[in-house]
Amino acid sequence: MIKIENVSKKYKNKERIISVLDNVNYEFEANKLYCIIGKSGAGKTTLIEILGLLLDFDSGKILINQKDVSSLSDNEKSIMRNKNFGFVFQSYYLNPLMKAYENVMLPMYLDKSINNNQRKEKAFKLLSQVDLKDREKHFPKELSGGEQQRVAIARALANNPDIILADEPTGALDTENAINILNILKELSKQGKCVIVVSHDDRVKEYADIVLKIEDKKIKEA
Repeated sequence: MIKIENVSKKYKNKERIISVLDNVNYEFEANKLYCIIGKSGAGKTTLIEILGLLLDFDSGKILINQKDVSSLSDNEKSIMRNKNFGFVFQSYYLNPLMKAYENVMLPMYLDKSINNNQRKEKAFKLLSQVDLKDREKHFPKELSGGEQQRVAIARALANNPDIILADEPTGALDTENAINILNILKELSKQGKCVIVVSHDDRVKEYADIVLKIEDKKIKEA
């Protein structure tokens, strides 16, 4: 799925150069749920943004489904993100002026091969899969935090991506809703997707097939 080879990333802060990742190597596979842990500032979010082609890196190589993406243009990266990745964030990023099914439809508008009725039908099906049947026409403000996160997951699945990247997806949720989200992510991994979760939440480790730790600018199995 994703292979990273000797990837390094530095930030410039005024006159200082801060190295976050240094010659990182790892291969993420399908049918697995990965949990990435590490201290605050260790580089967890930086890594997941690099994996999702949201952030450039300084050196090294990334292969996604055996395709080298290191030198892709911004437009090519955008196309690959939409086709291969689903993103789930702690803050949900739902459009407050759109109903749940309309939020789920958003990524589908880049696919010109389907019409609006097909998009709507697919959005309703995805919301049903995350146990939000009968909540499809509610606005985000009418949904609980856990329900909003499930809408975000349904939206992440809109284009049937191979890879799910989740950054602190349970951080703002109570125990019951967090467990619901983790069960959904685990099931997605069992369905053949590569699910990568960055989290401070110890509960995530219980669901992970592999726990990774970012420490001293490297990735290692915890």
